[in-house]
Amino acid sequence: MKKVFIIFLILLPFSVFSQLNISISSKLVPLYPTDGDTLSGCRDSVYWFKATVTDGGSSVTNAEYYWDFDDGATTSGTDKDSVAHQFSGGGGYRIKLKVVDASLNEGFKILPLKIAMPPNYSKTKVDLPEDQTGICKGSSANLIGKAYPVEWKDSIIYEVKEDPAKEISDILPYQSTISFDEFPEGTIYNIGDIDSVGINFEHSDMGNLQIKLSCENGTSVILKNFDATNHAYLGEPIDDEASSEAGTPYQYYWSNASVSGVINSTTLSPIPENAYLPEESFDNFAGCPMNGTWTLDITDNQNTDNGFVFSWVIKFKKDILPENWTFKDTLLQSKTINGTLYGTYWEGKNASLTQIMSLGDTISGNATAAPEIYGNNGYKFHIINNFGCPQDTSITLTVEEASATANPENGVAKLNVAFENTTSWAVEKEWNFGDKSPTELIIEEDTISHKYLEKGNYKAVLTATNKNGCIDYDTLTIDVSVEPSKIESPNVFTPNGDGINDVYKFSEESLKGMKEFHLTIYNRWGEKMYETKSQEDAINVGWDGKNMIGITASPGVYYYVIYAKGKDGITYQGDRGGKKNKKPAENTVTTASKGTIRLFR
Repeated sequence: MKKVFIIFLILLPFSVFSQLNISISSKLVPLYPTDGDTLSGCRDSVYWFKATVTDGGSSVTNAEYYWDFDDGATTSGTDKDSVAHQFSGGGGYRIKLKVVDASLNEGFKILPLKIAMPPNYSKTKVDLPEDQTGICKGSSANLIGKAYPVEWKDSIIYEVKEDPAKEISDILPYQSTISFDEFPEGTIYNIGDIDSVGINFEHSDMGNLQIKLSCENGTSVILKNFDATNHAYLGEPIDDEASSEAGTPYQYYWSNASVSGVINSTTLSPIPENAYLPEESFDNFAGCPMNGTWTLDITDNQNTDNGFVFSWVIKFKKDILPENWTFKDTLLQSKTINGTLYGTYWEGKNASLTQIMSLGDTISGNATAAPEIYGNNGYKFHIINNFGCPQDTSITLTVEEASATANPENGVAKLNVAFENTTSWAVEKEWNFGDKSPTELIIEEDTISHKYLEKGNYKAVLTATNKNGCIDYDTLTIDVSVEPSKIESPNVFTPNGDGINDVYKFSEESLKGMKEFHLTIYNRWGEKMYETKSQEDAINVGWDGKNMIGITASPGVYYYVIYAKGKDGITYQGDRGGKKNKKPAENTVTTASKGTIRLFR
């Protein structure tokens, strides 16, 4: 829940440059008493501001209120004496209120407000080894909480840079503003406070320009006026009507201390060594409020040329420049707010604070955490600062399941599988491959290989153990099949001693996947010529064309009969014919189990 502060702090009335006196009130006591009117608060809190306006001691009831909250948000209206605003970002803000009554009398008030900066939590982390992404379920990890305050520093802008350069023309005069709210409230311009005003620009004809600077209350000083007699060039413009590009600019300065005189065709130099005198003295600004908007206007009264402004700057005397506003809130171990104690702690499942330390304005808090749920578990590190703002940051502690991979996960028998442990916290990896082979324990390596020799569906189990003995498991399924059996019998051979096809035998590709094999070869009269019960012999030795007693067989037709069993469960069963066969059993192949062989010499 967001904290809501109702602000009613009485501020000193301001009436130095206005007929109206304004005070803004709040209930929040400043946490920096030495800062006077400065308030302190928290991000995302809702702030209420109430203005009281008087004129000569009498209350002003019919007035227009113009609020500027210094974060881009503004509001105005006759009913805006009381407003609310929420600041989402930390830093220093100068809330500005301008009041105009029915008689056009004005008042102006600035209220500084410090909003706590988000601390630097970059060193808040889960204390795990660099290559470990989680912990074993049932174990714990250290949570390291560190918070460093961040300094906010104001940046005062005295110069406007136009990128891209902005055009000056008779149709489009140039106007630009610089707003100040950094000067002490009520500061007015004293003679000599401006050292110089500089403009970086180009224009084809100096006589066509009027350059004027104005302060918040409308007082203006002409730096350069129209001049119908002096038509010197200012810079080197591109004056092509078809072009909108800027030319080459030069830097021009105006100062009350100039010895060069006002700018004209006699005194003008493309790169002046000295600043020029303004045509009206900067002393005319005496009594102007230093805070507020300063406006530069450049007017072109002719349509024959144009120009561009690249930048402009107001240079004040160094001894009147406001100091840069800077602050840094302090982080505390604990603070009591409205009777409630807020402190440093860790929030999350089974998180136990082990140590709190403070060093200057830096806070550290360590804890142990033992989450019980697989996956990401969130933890918050809570602190509080001297503004009374609770602060926190979130980190994640992952309970990591034991995990592994297998490649491949399926294939034919004699399958070589590469297993890899992918559990980041495991220091011992024990593998049970699920095929009755011995378990294997590995420590240093994460990979191991295993060969599955027979068909089957195997459950390979990884037992992962961390350095403290916490154990978790992962199971992988390995599906091992067998290669389909196959018989492709050769049907011609020529045992003539020429070394080419002299032996009747099978290739490995034509005869594979068998666990039993029986080959018999007969002549046309049914006499057995050759027999083997070895698949290896049928592939590597074969029939050399001689009968069982070594006599060379005559050329002609011979018959083979095969009885075999494949590892895939297929039975190959041939016969010599001549009798009625029974119906083959299921998964029995007969067509590839018998045939003819032609012997040529």
